[in-house]
Amino acid sequence: MRSPLAVLAHLWGQLRQKSLNRDEQRFYLEWLLVAVLALSTLSLFTVMQWGKSPGHIIYDQFHRWRAPLPANDIVIIGVDDASLEELGGWPLKRLVYADLLQKLADTGNEPKAIGFDILFPDPSPYDEALAAQMRRHNSYLSVEQPRRSGLASVAIHKPQAVLVDAAKGLAHINVTFESDGFSRGAYLQEGALPHLSLAVSGMPAQRYQSHGGYRRFNLVDPEIGFPIVSLADALSDDFPIELLKDKYILIGSIAPSLGDHFPTIYSGREGTGTPGVVLHANLLNDILRGSLISPVPQWAQLALSLWALLSVLIALMVLSPLAELVITGITVVSALVVSFVLLLAADVWFDPGLCILAIALVKPAWAWRRTEMIVRFMGDRAAKLEKVQRSRKNLIQGGLKLRHFASDTVLQYSRLLDKAIGASSERLEFLNRVVSEIPTAVLVADAEQRIVLVSPRMRDGIPAGLLQTGQPLLPLMFYLGLHKTQDLSQLTGQDHYVSGVDTNGTIRHYIFRVALLPQNEDNSLWIFALTDITQMRQFQAQREQTLQLLSHDMRTPIASIISLSRKSGAEQGSSVNPQTAANIYRHADTLLNMMDDFIFSIKAQAQEYQLVETLIDSVVDEAIYQVKDLALSRQMRLLQDFDDEPQFVMADQRLLTRMLVNLLVNAVRYGQQGSDIHITLSHDPETSVGDPQSGQTPPVGQMVHIVMRNTVGAPDDANHPRHMSSQGFGLGLGFVKTVVRKHQGHIHLHLPPEPGATAEVRVQLPMAKPFWQT
Repeated sequence: MRSPLAVLAHLWGQLRQKSLNRDEQRFYLEWLLVAVLALSTLSLFTVMQWGKSPGHIIYDQFHRWRAPLPANDIVIIGVDDASLEELGGWPLKRLVYADLLQKLADTGNEPKAIGFDILFPDPSPYDEALAAQMRRHNSYLSVEQPRRSGLASVAIHKPQAVLVDAAKGLAHINVTFESDGFSRGAYLQEGALPHLSLAVSGMPAQRYQSHGGYRRFNLVDPEIGFPIVSLADALSDDFPIELLKDKYILIGSIAPSLGDHFPTIYSGREGTGTPGVVLHANLLNDILRGSLISPVPQWAQLALSLWALLSVLIALMVLSPLAELVITGITVVSALVVSFVLLLAADVWFDPGLCILAIALVKPAWAWRRTEMIVRFMGDRAAKLEKVQRSRKNLIQGGLKLRHFASDTVLQYSRLLDKAIGASSERLEFLNRVVSEIPTAVLVADAEQRIVLVSPRMRDGIPAGLLQTGQPLLPLMFYLGLHKTQDLSQLTGQDHYVSGVDTNGTIRHYIFRVALLPQNEDNSLWIFALTDITQMRQFQAQREQTLQLLSHDMRTPIASIISLSRKSGAEQGSSVNPQTAANIYRHADTLLNMMDDFIFSIKAQAQEYQLVETLIDSVVDEAIYQVKDLALSRQMRLLQDFDDEPQFVMADQRLLTRMLVNLLVNAVRYGQQGSDIHITLSHDPETSVGDPQSGQTPPVGQMVHIVMRNTVGAPDDANHPRHMSSQGFGLGLGFVKTVVRKHQGHIHLHLPPEPGATAEVRVQLPMAKPFWQT
């Protein structure tokens, strides 16, 4: 697909073409305006980050499908309602937390780090005790970090100084909400303070400075959740405190009565918000696993969104409604798949919501404009066909009237078009019948050189893909080799000899004629006629070949026989020289073979063969018998390897035998002296039992395989041409291929020119059907 700039440049060029009519110019201009407006709006919303709601819905669904799991080294010690009831009301005495830290340290079960999701802004008599125990652990305290409101910044309320000195560091616990009110991420750094989860993890804050420090995190399904231990249970003697050893511990409120709950994607299902300490645990989980979610760069977000929208816009312009709907569906699904794959595999979020929303808005807008254009076009064409000088503008002149609501506007125009098209169809049908009865292959094209009518005789010889109604003439002109002629009027009044390859792969020759049939001053038809002269060309080629054979090739041995006969007659009183008699015999034998070749070559060109059921074994045996003397003269052996089971083929036995003789003679002539020629006869195995009583038949398409292999002789041998690979089989190759093709078979030749290499000829012939199938 072209780039957006290339598409816009192409459309601008189309608008400037004078060949476009008013309707086409209006069509392109309206599409261009819709495209520019849609792409500009999408770019503005993407840059300004407006309209995030569709993306939130898609992200939440993808997040549920992703189903992240919690780490096994994060434990939440929660202040629940049971702890409040057992340990005292809120806020709990700081001695309670000191007792917990002392129990962990005294038993040697120190966690990796402890984060307090609890503020200690006011002094307490137990601050010293809590500070003493905090020094025994990697403890982090939370700080109230109000965000800026207007131009002033609210002061930070830190914990008591003794507690700050005892802690490893301070961190903020702010919960961030997105535009729909849900919490999906957090700022890992606000001001000089890191987030509590980042501080507890021990990771450097500099790693998360991009994107303003904001990261989305994976929210574990509450049905799975993190291990949560009630604070009262953790202080009891029965609790296995060793479970907290080397863990990351977050201490915070989980009691609904304390109100530290926030809306997330699972709030609707759970019927309650998610505790803040659980959100911190999810963030810590992603920090430790390195799976925080980052947005794609803004340029990538913009490029992918514009590309998806532009694909749909181009489909709206150039495709049919059904194809456009398919492309739109593929584009939307592709955007969703890309987004999900990036989220799943790379922890990167591409928001497809805006481009999908833009596509959903563009389609009905363009459908409305297209309907308007169709109604206008139908009105104009109906008035023109009916020769009524009125337009759609005249129909609504003076404003809409109540009578116009009696029938739909499209139905009114469709009735007019139906009547006019009916009359045109009758005239076209009459012309079609005339063209069909013409004995010559005929094609009719309109003034724009698009195919209107094609006679059946034209379809018999030309590939069907070139003769589709409504298709331009250019592919057909390419096929006939006339594409260089720009003006068809240059072809009129002359006979043009052209050729092409038909559907069977055969070269066919034609006489091509063109005529112009004017209809009126604004329109005309082109008439094209093709006369097939392939058979005439074949007869001419055969005639020339026959004349050459009779006048030169067959004349030379006859002249030699006459000359030798005269020489023998001049030697009075002596018997004929034995060498002379041998020469006479050789030339006479050559003449006989050439005549046989001539007869067989003519017979091989017959349209149909008289095929009879023939035992292929006997045909191969006969061919071997005819060449065994020639092979013996070169000290070569003919080795046979036949199937045990005889096979039958439908064949002309004489032609098939002569074809095999030609192959074996060439194997002997071009083979290495003293080598072996291997002839293998086999057939495809049956895959079903051919029992007529059972109703089963052999599989269709079984073949008999005849394979000949021999060693290539040296090129300096007097019996071998130096360039065997270029000569091939000479005249015999065309005969062999013709006979095999007329027997519905195949031939594969492997003729390497290197001496010592193995040449192979493989002939495949279809097996004859059993008598119960015939």
